[in-house]
Amino acid sequence: MYCLIKEWPNKMATLMTEDGVVLWTFSDVAEAHKVWEDWCSLQNDKIANQIDYFHKPELSE
Repeated sequence: MYCLIKEWPNKMATLMTEDGVVLWTFSDVAEAHKVWEDWCSLQNDKIANQIDYFHKPELSE
């Protein structure tokens, strides 16, 4: 499974599938990444631990 983390201007982060299905929104990128890593470890490394970060610095200023 390939998932993305989208960081919003308010620093919250959404974990979503590559086709845009929102899985959950977190208080920050670190929390979203931790949940993704925990989920991957539960899958016994059956999936590729692939993740991208979408962040546009100009939106968070």
